[in-house]
Amino acid sequence: MATADGADAAIDGAVRGLGGIDVVVANVGKSFARDAAAMDDADLARSLDANLWSAARVALRAVPHLEARGGGSITMIASIWGREAGGAPGYNVAKAGVIALAKALARDHAKRGIRVNSVAPGSILFPGGGWERRQQADPAGIAAFVERELPFGRFGTPEEVADVVAFVASPRASWLAGASIPVDGGQSRAF
Repeated sequence: MATADGADAAIDGAVRGLGGIDVVVANVGKSFARDAAAMDDADLARSLDANLWSAARVALRAVPHLEARGGGSITMIASIWGREAGGAPGYNVAKAGVIALAKALARDHAKRGIRVNSVAPGSILFPGGGWERRQQADPAGIAAFVERELPFGRFGTPEEVADVVAFVASPRASWLAGASIPVDGGQSRAF
């Protein structure tokens, strides 16, 4: 999804394979340099391409297909680190951009019956993910992080995020547009 050709292939493939598009979930994310001192132009460009541009490309290519079917839903996966400070700086910038883009697209496409929102997960543990790698490398440090930062005393699960995404994409969320919904078990500190 980090290329224009990849976004075209995904949207075109979905339209061909499914006969149209009603729901789009833009779920690409990657973090690079862990602090501002290590971030350079290339790092920021990689962060923006992986996180912001991938969501923008898919959403913009999907809009005509959603409109042709009378509307639909686009949900962009952001992060709590797009809503407040934390995480890698390039990731923060890119995920804040995803939230801003979802808000702008929501306002622009509401008259076409297209709802656009973002979902902002907190720390989610899944096989092969960054938290699993950190947990394996530093079990005591991650246990301390969980105790200090995660009010429920555990990481979130992909299923907990997916349940919110499914609701946001469903007709039951028909009046939800331009929202950024944290799914973080109380981890974030933003109001």
